[in-house]
Amino acid sequence: MIEANLWILASIGLLAGLLGSMLGIGGGLLIVPILTLALKIPIQIAIASSLVSIVATSCTAARIYAKNNWTNIRLGLLLETTTTPGAIVGAFAAAFLAPSILNAVFSIVLIYVAYTMVICKPNLVWDDPSKDNPATPHNTISEKSSLLACSYYDPAINETICYKVRHIPLGLGGSFLAGILSSLLGIGGGIVKLPTMNLGMGIPMKAAIGTSSFMIAITTTVGAVVYYFRGYVYPAIIAPLIIGVFLGAILGTELAQRTRGILLRRIFGLFIFITAMLMLLKAAHILWTT
Repeated sequence: MIEANLWILASIGLLAGLLGSMLGIGGGLLIVPILTLALKIPIQIAIASSLVSIVATSCTAARIYAKNNWTNIRLGLLLETTTTPGAIVGAFAAAFLAPSILNAVFSIVLIYVAYTMVICKPNLVWDDPSKDNPATPHNTISEKSSLLACSYYDPAINETICYKVRHIPLGLGGSFLAGILSSLLGIGGGIVKLPTMNLGMGIPMKAAIGTSSFMIAITTTVGAVVYYFRGYVYPAIIAPLIIGVFLGAILGTELAQRTRGILLRRIFGLFIFITAMLMLLKAAHILWTT
Protein backbone atom coordinates (compact mmCIF):
# COMPACT_ATOMS: atom_id res chain seq x y z
CA MET A 1 0.00 0.00 0.00
CA ILE A 2 1.39 3.38 -1.05
CA GLU A 3 0.88 6.14 1.50
CA ALA A 4 1.74 9.84 1.60
CA ASN A 5 0.83 12.79 3.81
CA LEU A 6 -2.43 14.36 2.62
CA TRP A 7 -1.25 17.91 3.32
CA ILE A 8 1.95 17.36 1.37
CA LEU A 9 0.00 16.00 -1.60
CA ALA A 10 -2.44 18.92 -1.46
CA SER A 11 0.46 21.39 -1.34
CA ILE A 12 2.08 19.71 -4.35
CA GLY A 13 -1.23 19.98 -6.18
CA LEU A 14 -1.58 23.65 -5.26
CA LEU A 15 1.84 24.55 -6.66
CA ALA A 16 1.35 22.36 -9.73
CA GLY A 17 -2.06 23.90 -10.42
CA LEU A 18 -0.64 27.40 -10.02
CA LEU A 19 2.28 26.91 -12.42
CA GLY A 20 0.41 24.56 -14.73
CA SER A 21 -2.50 26.90 -15.37
CA MET A 22 -0.28 29.99 -15.48
CA LEU A 23 1.99 28.47 -18.12
CA GLY A 24 -0.47 26.20 -19.92
CA ILE A 25 1.54 23.04 -19.23
CA GLY A 26 -0.87 21.10 -17.02
CA GLY A 27 1.37 20.81 -13.95
CA GLY A 28 2.79 17.34 -14.55
CA LEU A 29 6.30 18.79 -14.80
CA LEU A 30 6.08 19.38 -11.07
CA ILE A 31 3.87 16.52 -9.91
CA VAL A 32 5.83 13.64 -11.47
CA PRO A 33 9.31 14.67 -10.23
CA ILE A 34 8.16 15.40 -6.67
CA LEU A 35 6.15 12.20 -6.34
CA THR A 36 9.05 10.11 -7.62
CA LEU A 37 12.03 11.98 -6.18
CA ALA A 38 10.70 13.19 -2.81
CA LEU A 39 7.88 10.77 -1.98
CA LYS A 40 9.47 7.71 -3.65
CA ILE A 41 6.31 6.74 -5.49
CA PRO A 42 6.84 4.45 -8.52
CA ILE A 43 6.94 6.51 -11.69
CA GLN A 44 4.04 4.71 -13.40
CA ILE A 45 1.78 5.53 -10.43
CA ALA A 46 3.14 9.10 -10.33
CA ILE A 47 2.37 9.51 -14.04
CA ALA A 48 -1.18 8.18 -13.59
CA SER A 49 -1.76 10.49 -10.60
CA SER A 50 -0.38 13.41 -12.60
CA LEU A 51 -2.65 12.76 -15.58
CA VAL A 52 -5.81 12.60 -13.49
CA SER A 53 -4.80 15.77 -11.61
CA ILE A 54 -3.97 17.59 -14.85
CA VAL A 55 -7.51 16.99 -16.08
CA ALA A 56 -8.73 19.13 -13.17
CA THR A 57 -6.09 21.82 -13.80
CA SER A 58 -6.74 22.09 -17.51
CA CYS A 59 -10.52 22.09 -17.28
CA THR A 60 -10.41 24.90 -14.71
CA ALA A 61 -7.88 26.96 -16.65
CA ALA A 62 -9.47 26.29 -20.05
CA ARG A 63 -12.84 27.56 -18.86
CA ILE A 64 -11.37 30.88 -17.69
CA TYR A 65 -9.09 31.34 -20.71
CA ALA A 66 -11.94 30.59 -23.12
CA LYS A 67 -14.06 33.22 -21.39
CA ASN A 68 -11.27 35.78 -22.01
CA ASN A 69 -10.88 34.63 -25.64
CA TRP A 70 -7.32 33.35 -25.12
CA THR A 71 -8.33 29.91 -26.37
CA ASN A 72 -8.34 29.31 -30.12
CA ILE A 73 -10.86 26.46 -30.01
CA ARG A 74 -10.78 25.77 -33.75
CA LEU A 75 -7.00 25.44 -33.70
CA GLY A 76 -7.13 23.29 -30.56
CA LEU A 77 -9.64 20.87 -32.06
CA LEU A 78 -7.59 20.61 -35.26
CA LEU A 79 -4.38 19.80 -33.38
CA GLU A 80 -6.18 17.30 -31.15
CA THR A 81 -6.80 15.11 -34.21
CA THR A 82 -3.15 14.04 -33.91
CA THR A 83 -2.62 14.61 -30.17
CA THR A 84 -5.26 12.11 -29.06
CA PRO A 85 -3.85 9.19 -31.11
CA GLY A 86 -0.42 10.08 -29.75
CA ALA A 87 -1.76 9.94 -26.19
CA ILE A 88 -3.07 6.42 -26.77
CA VAL A 89 0.29 5.30 -28.19
CA GLY A 90 2.19 6.83 -25.26
CA ALA A 91 -0.05 5.28 -22.60
CA PHE A 92 0.50 1.77 -23.94
CA ALA A 93 4.23 2.34 -24.51
CA ALA A 94 4.74 3.38 -20.88
CA ALA A 95 3.78 -0.10 -19.67
CA PHE A 96 6.73 -1.65 -21.50
CA LEU A 97 9.49 0.87 -20.66
CA ALA A 98 11.72 0.76 -17.58
CA PRO A 99 11.43 3.69 -15.11
CA SER A 100 15.07 4.72 -15.76
CA ILE A 101 14.31 5.07 -19.48
CA LEU A 102 11.23 7.19 -18.74
CA ASN A 103 13.31 9.47 -16.51
CA ALA A 104 16.02 9.83 -19.17
CA VAL A 105 13.51 10.64 -21.92
CA PHE A 106 11.81 13.12 -19.62
CA SER A 107 15.10 14.92 -18.94
CA ILE A 108 16.25 15.16 -22.55
CA VAL A 109 12.93 16.56 -23.73
CA LEU A 110 12.84 19.14 -20.96
CA ILE A 111 16.37 20.39 -21.62
CA TYR A 112 15.55 20.98 -25.28
CA VAL A 113 12.32 22.83 -24.47
CA ALA A 114 14.02 24.98 -21.83
CA TYR A 115 16.56 26.06 -24.43
CA THR A 116 13.94 26.96 -27.03
CA MET A 117 11.80 28.96 -24.62
CA VAL A 118 14.63 30.92 -22.94
CA ILE A 119 17.18 31.37 -25.74
CA CYS A 120 15.22 31.32 -29.01
CA LYS A 121 13.06 34.27 -30.02
CA PRO A 122 9.44 33.59 -30.94
CA ASN A 123 8.69 33.75 -34.65
CA LEU A 124 5.46 35.68 -34.37
CA VAL A 125 3.22 37.34 -36.92
CA TRP A 126 1.53 40.36 -35.37
CA ASP A 127 -1.35 41.44 -37.57
CA ASP A 128 -2.99 44.85 -37.53
CA PRO A 129 -6.54 44.56 -38.85
CA SER A 130 -6.59 48.27 -39.67
CA LYS A 131 -3.89 47.72 -42.27
CA ASP A 132 -5.82 45.08 -44.17
CA ASN A 133 -7.27 46.08 -47.52
CA PRO A 134 -10.76 44.57 -47.85
CA ALA A 135 -10.44 44.60 -51.62
CA THR A 136 -7.29 42.48 -51.51
CA PRO A 137 -7.78 38.69 -51.25
CA HIS A 138 -5.78 36.90 -48.58
CA ASN A 139 -3.76 34.91 -51.07
CA THR A 140 -0.60 34.86 -48.98
CA ILE A 141 -1.95 32.31 -46.53
CA SER A 142 -4.04 29.18 -46.94
CA GLU A 143 -7.80 29.22 -46.49
CA LYS A 144 -7.44 27.03 -43.41
CA SER A 145 -4.97 29.44 -41.82
CA SER A 146 -7.41 32.30 -42.37
CA LEU A 147 -10.19 30.37 -40.64
CA LEU A 148 -7.92 29.81 -37.65
CA ALA A 149 -7.00 33.50 -37.28
CA CYS A 150 -8.05 34.94 -33.92
CA SER A 151 -7.58 37.85 -31.51
CA TYR A 152 -7.71 38.55 -27.79
CA TYR A 153 -7.33 41.42 -25.36
CA ASP A 154 -4.15 41.45 -23.26
CA PRO A 155 -4.71 43.44 -20.01
CA ALA A 156 -0.98 43.35 -19.18
CA ILE A 157 -0.20 45.67 -22.12
CA ASN A 158 -3.71 47.08 -22.64
CA GLU A 159 -3.85 46.02 -26.29
CA THR A 160 -5.89 43.76 -28.55
CA ILE A 161 -3.60 41.19 -30.18
CA CYS A 162 -4.55 39.79 -33.60
CA TYR A 163 -2.72 36.84 -35.14
CA LYS A 164 -2.83 34.30 -37.93
CA VAL A 165 -1.80 30.65 -37.76
CA ARG A 166 1.10 29.38 -39.87
CA HIS A 167 2.85 26.05 -40.50
CA ILE A 168 -0.16 23.84 -39.74
CA PRO A 169 1.63 20.58 -40.73
CA LEU A 170 4.35 21.41 -38.19
CA GLY A 171 1.67 21.92 -35.56
CA LEU A 172 0.02 18.60 -36.32
CA GLY A 173 3.34 16.76 -36.10
CA GLY A 174 4.29 18.48 -32.86
CA SER A 175 0.87 17.68 -31.41
CA PHE A 176 1.29 13.98 -32.14
CA LEU A 177 4.62 14.03 -30.28
CA ALA A 178 2.99 15.99 -27.45
CA GLY A 179 0.30 13.33 -27.16
CA ILE A 180 2.88 10.55 -26.88
CA LEU A 181 4.89 12.40 -24.23
CA SER A 182 1.73 13.36 -22.36
CA SER A 183 0.75 9.77 -21.61
CA LEU A 184 4.30 8.42 -21.57
CA LEU A 185 5.54 10.90 -18.97
CA GLY A 186 2.35 12.25 -17.35
CA ILE A 187 3.12 15.87 -18.24
CA GLY A 188 0.11 16.96 -20.25
CA GLY A 189 2.11 17.63 -23.42
CA GLY A 190 2.28 21.38 -22.89
CA ILE A 191 6.08 21.35 -23.00
CA VAL A 192 5.83 20.49 -26.70
CA LYS A 193 2.59 22.27 -27.58
CA LEU A 194 3.70 25.66 -26.27
CA PRO A 195 7.01 25.89 -28.19
CA THR A 196 5.36 24.45 -31.31
CA MET A 197 2.58 27.02 -31.29
CA ASN A 198 4.64 29.97 -30.06
CA LEU A 199 7.90 29.48 -31.95
CA GLY A 200 6.75 27.45 -34.94
CA MET A 201 3.18 28.51 -35.71
CA GLY A 202 3.38 32.20 -34.79
CA ILE A 203 0.85 32.06 -31.93
CA PRO A 204 1.33 34.72 -29.22
CA MET A 205 2.36 33.22 -25.88
CA LYS A 206 -0.89 33.90 -24.05
CA ALA A 207 -3.03 32.49 -26.87
CA ALA A 208 -0.75 29.45 -26.92
CA ILE A 209 -1.26 29.01 -23.16
CA GLY A 210 -5.04 29.21 -23.46
CA THR A 211 -5.17 26.82 -26.41
CA SER A 212 -2.73 24.42 -24.77
CA SER A 213 -4.86 24.27 -21.62
CA PHE A 214 -7.92 23.41 -23.70
CA MET A 215 -6.07 20.66 -25.58
CA ILE A 216 -4.48 19.21 -22.44
CA ALA A 217 -7.91 18.71 -20.88
CA ILE A 218 -8.76 16.36 -23.76
CA THR A 219 -5.38 14.64 -24.10
CA THR A 220 -4.85 13.81 -20.43
CA THR A 221 -8.34 12.33 -20.12
CA VAL A 222 -7.47 9.78 -22.79
CA GLY A 223 -4.19 8.84 -21.09
CA ALA A 224 -5.75 8.73 -17.61
CA VAL A 225 -8.39 6.23 -18.75
CA VAL A 226 -5.70 3.87 -20.07
CA TYR A 227 -3.70 4.09 -16.82
CA TYR A 228 -6.87 3.49 -14.80
CA PHE A 229 -7.56 0.20 -16.52
CA ARG A 230 -3.93 -0.81 -15.99
CA GLY A 231 -4.33 -0.38 -12.21
CA TYR A 232 -2.04 2.63 -11.68
CA VAL A 233 -4.70 5.03 -10.33
CA TYR A 234 -4.69 5.35 -6.50
CA PRO A 235 -7.58 7.50 -5.15
CA ALA A 236 -5.75 8.15 -1.84
CA ILE A 237 -3.01 9.96 -3.77
CA ILE A 238 -5.17 11.63 -6.41
CA ALA A 239 -7.91 13.09 -4.16
CA PRO A 240 -5.69 15.57 -2.21
CA LEU A 241 -3.74 16.37 -5.37
CA ILE A 242 -6.92 17.40 -7.20
CA ILE A 243 -8.09 19.64 -4.34
CA GLY A 244 -4.78 21.51 -4.38
CA VAL A 245 -4.65 21.59 -8.18
CA PHE A 246 -8.12 23.10 -8.45
CA LEU A 247 -7.31 25.96 -6.05
CA GLY A 248 -3.92 26.57 -7.67
CA ALA A 249 -5.43 26.66 -11.16
CA ILE A 250 -7.82 29.45 -10.21
CA LEU A 251 -4.97 31.54 -8.80
CA GLY A 252 -2.65 30.73 -11.72
CA THR A 253 -5.08 31.88 -14.40
CA GLU A 254 -5.54 35.18 -12.60
CA LEU A 255 -1.77 35.76 -12.38
CA ALA A 256 -1.25 34.81 -16.04
CA GLN A 257 -3.64 37.54 -17.18
CA ARG A 258 -1.57 40.15 -15.35
CA THR A 259 1.85 38.93 -16.53
CA ARG A 260 3.65 39.79 -19.79
CA GLY A 261 4.09 36.97 -22.28
CA ILE A 262 7.90 37.18 -22.44
CA LEU A 263 8.13 36.78 -18.66
CA LEU A 264 5.87 33.73 -18.81
CA ARG A 265 8.18 32.18 -21.41
CA ARG A 266 11.28 32.72 -19.25
CA ILE A 267 9.64 31.40 -16.09
CA PHE A 268 8.53 28.35 -18.06
CA GLY A 269 12.02 27.71 -19.43
CA LEU A 270 13.82 28.12 -16.10
CA PHE A 271 11.38 25.88 -14.26
CA ILE A 272 11.62 22.97 -16.66
CA PHE A 273 15.43 23.22 -16.88
CA ILE A 274 15.71 22.70 -13.11
CA THR A 275 13.24 19.82 -13.35
CA ALA A 276 15.25 18.25 -16.18
CA MET A 277 18.44 18.30 -14.14
CA LEU A 278 16.78 16.51 -11.21
CA MET A 279 15.27 13.85 -13.43
CA LEU A 280 18.53 13.36 -15.32
CA LEU A 281 20.39 12.77 -12.06
CA LYS A 282 17.85 10.16 -11.08
CA ALA A 283 18.05 8.44 -14.47
CA ALA A 284 21.85 8.25 -14.13
CA HIS A 285 21.47 6.75 -10.61
CA ILE A 286 23.34 9.69 -9.08
CA LEU A 287 20.32 10.70 -7.01
CA TRP A 288 19.15 7.50 -5.33
CA THR A 289 15.53 7.16 -4.28
CA THR A 290 15.73 3.90 -2.40
